This record gives sequence, C-alpha cells and structure tokens, in this order.
Amino acid sequence: MQLDFVTIFDDVVQLISLDRAFNEEQLMLAITSGSWLEPTIYRLLAIRPLNQSDARENVVEEVCRLGTLLFLAPVWRSFGQSPVWTAAISRNLLLVLTKNMVEWNDLKPLLIWVLYAAAIETKDLAERSQFVFMLGILMSGMQLQAWDDIMLIVKSVLWVEKVFAGTDELIRDEVMQIVNHNPMNMFPVETTPPPSFLDDFAAETGQS
Repeated sequence: MQLDFVTIFDDVVQLISLDRAFNEEQLMLAITSGSWLEPTIYRLLAIRPLNQSDARENVVEEVCRLGTLLFLAPVWRSFGQSPVWTAAISRNLLLVLTKNMVEWNDLKPLLIWVLYAAAIETKDLAERSQFVFMLGILMSGMQLQAWDDIMLIVKSVLWVEKVFAGTDELIRDEVMQIVNHNPMNMFPVETTPPPSFLDDFAAETGQS
C-alpha cells in the first residue's frame, strides 16, 4: 500500500482515538470549528492512486481511500457538518471493485471494513445490494459463520461506537441470508451483478 494513504489512515485512527477522550467543551470546539475532518477528507479527495497505474497496490489503496471517505461521512454528520456527496463515492468504489479484481490476502479485513462502510452508507438500492452481496460472499470465502465474526473484524479496523452503534442491523439479515444460502439466487434480476463479475469475485475470495 502506498505511503500517502497509510499516513492519512494513521492520522484518522489517531484523531478518532483522541475524539473518544473529548470532554463536552472540547467536543463543542471540534464541532464549531468544522472539526479535524475537513483537512483529512481534503487529503483523501486529493490523492488518486489509479492515476499512477492499475497495479494491485494502487487498486487496494483506491478501494481503501474511497471506503475511508464513506466511513468518515457519518462521523462528519455527527459533528453537525455536511459531508461530501457520497453517492458518487459509492458509485466509484463499486466501479473500482468490479473492474479491478486483485488478491487481498492478509488485507481482507480492510476489504470487509470498506464493504461494511459502503453498504450502510450507500442509498442507491441496486448499488447497496451489490456491496451486501460482496460482503456475504467474502464472509463465506473466509469461512466466517457468525455475524459477530464480521463485526469483530470491522471493529478491529476502525470503529466509532457513538456513530455506528446499531448500523449492523441495516444489513445483517441480508448478509447472513447470502452466507447461509446460494448467493447467486439472492438478488432480483435488475440488481444482480454481471455473471463475469460474480465468477471473478467468487474466485478471488476462494468460493470456486
């Protein structure tokens, strides 16, 4: 993974850790000043890993960049701010995932975290169903049987309890339905990803 994203993500982790320790006065200062998120989001919007090449490390970084923006959007809203327009970010993320199949190997927890953030933030039902599908098939590929297993991974990457508490209820049943049944039959025709995409994603996650 490239240095640009790693340094930004490290900053996000550190700043969220500090935010957990804010008292009421410090929290109010963060809200009224626009919070620390503005420069962080600006940096995430500025880097363009795929402009360098479509090598694996650049694809992974781009997926994580877009996923981090989707993760930060509800955090920003909790500060009373208006986040960047996330519909375009969700669409771009889906495009990158479907057009650039790469091995995630030990970075699969990051991919799970990104897919979770995308699934709960995306408002377009067709796009949301594809993120849910990917999360379900990835969960199956990693031989995770319980929803708590997914949530442990998501929370181990980055989590803000006061922002995301209860969000798993939005997608839990759908994901587990995919895990427990044949995922190829879980979506209506109009929202089913293209067959070639399903084959590639299943192969990447060890499903074929």
